[in-house]
Formats: sequence, C-alpha cells, structure tokens
Amino acid sequence: MLYTHYARTDTLAAVTHVNGTARLQTVTPASNAPMYGLLNAFQELTGFGVLCNTSLNFNGKGFINNLTDLDAYAKEHGLDGFVVDGKAFLLKISDSYRHFLQSSGEVGS
Repeated sequence: MLYTHYARTDTLAAVTHVNGTARLQTVTPASNAPMYGLLNAFQELTGFGVLCNTSLNFNGKGFINNLTDLDAYAKEHGLDGFVVDGKAFLLKISDSYRHFLQSSGEVGS
C-alpha cells in the first residue's frame, strides 16, 4: 500500500519532503516476505523499519547502469557497500565488513 504521512523525526530527513511528508509503501509477510524480513531486521539494528528507495545516479552523470558504476559511486560517497540481486558487495576497508568478519569468526586484514 502507498501512503503519504508526516515524518515525526529529523532522523528520517533523507526520506522526508520539504513539506514534512514522506511517501510510504508498506509490506506484509504475505505481500513481500523477504522485504518484510529485511525491514524488521533493519529496525532491530537501527530503531527504524524504513529503507529509502530512490533512483541512483551520479550528480550530472546520469543513472548507474552497471556494477562498475555502482562500485565507483559507493567509494565516492563513502558507502560500506551495496546489495544487487541478493548478493552483498562490501568494501573490505569498511567498518561493517570488518565487523562481519569478526562476528563470523573469519580473520580480516
């Protein structure tokens, strides 16, 4: 379902329009079980069961259409990584990747 709602926190500024509203799309376990699970897991980690879905592009360079462009974008913007088709790509220098290695018992450099 798609709704418009007023945001109640500045923490969600990235998904809030200038008039204070956000466009919300909701999911249920029946409508999209994988997304529902992802949102619940994200909420457990951050306190917010919200993800931002946006067109991804370089400012002035057009849309990102391949993994090479996406990798460059992630590095340029200081992202830890990205997920494409269910496969996670994490920068080895990111804190998130190092935490993953430590929690999984693997040794990272």
